[in-house]
Amino acid sequence: MFSAVSKTKEAILSLVKAQKPFFQVRLAHKKAGGSKTYMKDSIGRRLGPKKHEGEEVRIGQIIMRQRGTRWYPGSNVGIGKDHTLFALEPGYVRYYLDPFHPKRKFIGVALKKDDSLPYPHFDPTPRRLGRSVIENEQAAKKEEEWMCRKESLTLPGILKAEAARDERRAKKVAEFEKKLPEFIPEIKNDAAKLSLAAKRMCSIDRFLRGGKSLEDARFYTTYNYEYDLRLQRDARKEVSPEKYAELKTQYEELAKLVDSKVMLDPGFKLVVNSTPEQIELKKKDDIARLKKLIPDVTSPVNKKVAKEALALIDDFCFSLSERVHLKRQFLKPTLPEKPELMGNKDTKHATAINRMNYETRRVETIYRTKNSFLP
Repeated sequence: MFSAVSKTKEAILSLVKAQKPFFQVRLAHKKAGGSKTYMKDSIGRRLGPKKHEGEEVRIGQIIMRQRGTRWYPGSNVGIGKDHTLFALEPGYVRYYLDPFHPKRKFIGVALKKDDSLPYPHFDPTPRRLGRSVIENEQAAKKEEEWMCRKESLTLPGILKAEAARDERRAKKVAEFEKKLPEFIPEIKNDAAKLSLAAKRMCSIDRFLRGGKSLEDARFYTTYNYEYDLRLQRDARKEVSPEKYAELKTQYEELAKLVDSKVMLDPGFKLVVNSTPEQIELKKKDDIARLKKLIPDVTSPVNKKVAKEALALIDDFCFSLSERVHLKRQFLKPTLPEKPELMGNKDTKHATAINRMNYETRRVETIYRTKNSFLP
């Protein structure tokens, strides 16, 4: 028995020794996907015409889907970012050519069934207003008072601002009514003319604050008044043609009188009217007086001289920018550092100023006397 087992073991060992060595290869645990998933075809884009010649369309309906502008938008047709053509007005589809663009094909919408496109280029463009009379009084009132949410929310603020604006204008008109008789004695006892002249000056003031010149402000004020008169005559039928002519003549005479007597200076104050030549002469005279009053702009000035110089600079002949320039030239807030205007920490009423010394790159303190500054 034992001999048989040993022989079997020897046979097995001999077989093992006779076999050639092998290598183990580790493969993926999951099978690779095939290409079947990617063989599907996408659905068509459904390009092409959706409405044909003579078909009726409503606003927003698609007429043509395309890639690129093979067809161009014609009358009453819009185009989307993907070159889709759609109707902008209700009507009838027309495919047509335009002699002004011979290389393009157009799709348009004719407003009437018998119309052909293109419409004549130099004739008035046919259009549909889309309005109809509302017979029901309640519906008409509701439509008239309707407003969107944004309008309903902003309306109270607008009305409040408008009321405040009207109040300011009324105060300004009242001020002009008080001051105008000083310049125009002819209208002192005529309340109607005085009120009209004050309103004219208030309108001129608004145009000047908006950046218009005095000449333009006077022109637009007259134009607006006459335009309102024409509305009363033609549209509202409140004024007869005879009354219109009378009111227009009266206003033109009053405007001529007011403009010859009074004007607004750059500070929007009433002054005697002057021609451009007179204003230039006044400028030269005031500058000469300033140079005589302050011959050395680097020397200190007292309060009296500063007050007189300021009165000359604020004269009506100088614009706002010219006033700023003259103040910087003749009334310097701080004078240059002259030895007689410098002090030390023991100087009475001296002002200590910290400044950077760029040569030593250090902050140093200097002392300026009282005369170094504008009183």
